[in-house]
Amino acid sequence: MERSFLSPSVFIVLPLLLVMTFLSGRKNFLVLIAYTLGLGFFYLILSWYTSASNETQLLYIEQHLLASLLIFLYWLLLRHLRSVFEDNQYLTDRVRTLEGYSETPQLLSYSEFLDRTDFLMAGAKRRDETNYLIHLRLKPTAPNKKSIMQLLTIAGIRVFRVHYDVMSQRNKFEFLIFLQNTDAVGANIACERFLSEVRLQMTSVNYPFDVELLPVRQSVEETIRQHDEEAVR
Repeated sequence: MERSFLSPSVFIVLPLLLVMTFLSGRKNFLVLIAYTLGLGFFYLILSWYTSASNETQLLYIEQHLLASLLIFLYWLLLRHLRSVFEDNQYLTDRVRTLEGYSETPQLLSYSEFLDRTDFLMAGAKRRDETNYLIHLRLKPTAPNKKSIMQLLTIAGIRVFRVHYDVMSQRNKFEFLIFLQNTDAVGANIACERFLSEVRLQMTSVNYPFDVELLPVRQSVEETIRQHDEEAVR
């Protein structure tokens, strides 16, 4: 009877495990220390108050060690799981960052697009070449924007040099095509060819986007920023 009567840890461990599931790692460590010390003091006072025999004291020690070990192992498990979840969240955020806003597999992510165009711009400056940006912005009233972006991508792949000119989505409304080593005449011809290909795939009379041809002198981001500032003026 004595062995089955004195087991307070049985009634504490399960609720404590549930509470630890919703606490942070630092708080759980404090709970672990408090529980281990508190249960040890409880058994110590219980042994003194009941004048427990050596056998009973060994039973208390056994229960204390087992309960403390269980809580410790659960704390380690929670710590490991939280580390896995945090790493997974970091990797997920990293992938989203690398992917940028692009929802079309054939496009470069926006971050990759900027890296590629910065690299191309560095070479163009050394060779004194000119570069242009075809900048398309969907109109606010444009329906099914994702389908339009896919259509622009398909048209771009058919018209432009895949390994030479690069394309990307800046966000859900802006589509960019970087034309390297071309002048204004060549850029206009390329833009007209692209729009003609887009027209073949469209059923509406008017384009659901505005298109502009911008010379790129510093970087794509700087070009778009200056253009937006001028548009506001």
